[in-house]
Amino acid sequence: MKIAYLTSYLGKQFYEKYGKGKRFALSGPIKSQGIARSLMMAGHEVTIYTPAVTTCDAIIPAFTEEEIFPEGKLTIKYCDILSKHRCAPINEWRISKMLKKEAKGYDAFVYYNITLGAALSIGGFKNAIKVIEYEDNIFNRSLVGNKISMEGYKRKLYNYLMKRTHGVMAVCLGLQLKDTLKYSVLTPGIVNEEVITNVSSRVNTLQKDKPVHIILTGGIHYSKGGDLLVKAMTHIQTPCIVSVFGNCDLDENLKKLIAEVPERHEFHFNGYMKHEELIKTLDREADILINTTRSMGVGAQAAGFPFKMMEYASTGRPIVSSEIGKLDEEYNRHITYYEGENPAVIASTIEEVIAHYDEKTRLALELQKIVLNDYTIEGTGKKLGAFFNTISMHES
Repeated sequence: MKIAYLTSYLGKQFYEKYGKGKRFALSGPIKSQGIARSLMMAGHEVTIYTPAVTTCDAIIPAFTEEEIFPEGKLTIKYCDILSKHRCAPINEWRISKMLKKEAKGYDAFVYYNITLGAALSIGGFKNAIKVIEYEDNIFNRSLVGNKISMEGYKRKLYNYLMKRTHGVMAVCLGLQLKDTLKYSVLTPGIVNEEVITNVSSRVNTLQKDKPVHIILTGGIHYSKGGDLLVKAMTHIQTPCIVSVFGNCDLDENLKKLIAEVPERHEFHFNGYMKHEELIKTLDREADILINTTRSMGVGAQAAGFPFKMMEYASTGRPIVSSEIGKLDEEYNRHITYYEGENPAVIASTIEEVIAHYDEKTRLALELQKIVLNDYTIEGTGKKLGAFFNTISMHES
């Protein structure tokens, strides 16, 4: 099956030509690459069409690049791109024009999330299988005060796309859209070689005279709940080092919160790090990994599933997470969750993990085995192969 995959992917050639000195969020391209490789593992031919959501402050002409993986050749097509602030709608329109011209050559169209680009493109794939990769609930109330932007516009996009879509690749149970779509498969995260080859199965222990090292990846802006973690440090009595990796625009409120961290703790903001080095750092330094992503007004199993949770689980370290890190029963029993957004509750959950560290580590190492078996390229490929075969049998 030939599959056109609309997602904001950044290939190696793009990075080399246009991304030098720039810092981009890594989780999106890594997840997209994992999906594409898993589809190739299942025997499909995949071409990614990407508007490359970046701010390189450049005008980038359309081009095509190829990447070679053990599963085969991945083709990446870029439209003419205005890589500047607030130009994403223009780029989405441009990639949709390219997709419409080339749509007849494909048996399936996979699109990432509810976007303008997907809505403008899907009409060209009248006789193809249409599948959404749904990672972020479009109705998340991710603004301060549980507010949502442009809800009416988003509702129209959602309804338009759902009427034309057969199935969903969902990151969590609540995004499977079972009342809307006939076919669904769970794809919460995919670990690749950069993860598998850089994690160990060693049994980590806490040392009496050293502070507990807590690491958060993905930055600390509002929806990620980083401010909740900084506030929680006031309530944690055990000396800790809290390290944050990723994007962080430190507003005055966050600067003030960080300045108020008790002297018994340390707070470090590290910015971006190459993915491979980040995984090595988690394996080498982390005692506890934390996910403070807010529920964004839609509750557990409905907002999404943070990509970092699967990478966290691959390290074999205890994880503290908000309800947004919940998946299925087997996954959940290995992680320590807290409810709500109360910093004191987050602190007490961290203290619980510290107090029962050896048992929490045992559970974390159990989860590591599950993830490194079921959530790899190969494991996901088997699920996607069965998923597309089912749709093809009933909808072709």
